[in-house]
Amino acid sequence: MKKLFLLLLVAFATLGMGMPLAQAGDSDTFSITITCNYIDIVLQAYDGLSDYTTWAIGTQVENTPTTMTEAQGIKVLNNANMATDLSAWVSTQAAAWTNAAAAGANQYKLEMKCFAGTQATPDLSSATFTITSTATPGNDIKTNLAGNTPQWAYCKFTTPTSTTSGSQQTITVTVLSQVA
Repeated sequence: MKKLFLLLLVAFATLGMGMPLAQAGDSDTFSITITCNYIDIVLQAYDGLSDYTTWAIGTQVENTPTTMTEAQGIKVLNNANMATDLSAWVSTQAAAWTNAAAAGANQYKLEMKCFAGTQATPDLSSATFTITSTATPGNDIKTNLAGNTPQWAYCKFTTPTSTTSGSQQTITVTVLSQVA
């Protein structure tokens, strides 16, 4: 029996030497995945073929509303990866006029409205946003615009009811995209 026990002990020891020993890990890894909110807009001509620069209204009589045509519209590319709000303000005032909620003496009215597509005949008779602000963030023109979604903005400009200047006036409007 002693021989059998000794033989089994030698067999177990021999087999045990061929087996790898299990060891505890001394390092491990994990991954970090992150996406930052990214806000980016581009103003283009209505057909998207060039940057938008100027709406040249031309000569108008006093107290006259003029609405953009389809070809004068502004394609707003929302390249953000999240929903954003669009706002606008008059960043450079006309030399002789100011923007207001209604046309008046040396005061013009500027309205904007956004659409999901181009408009053959933009209807700015209702639901427009009047641009009275002269500072950021301006007046909302579109809220909760989904990321990577374009909009087409059209304006209606009403000349002052009377003016002390017949000189050409230039007005700069800035459009801002911000977190919805």
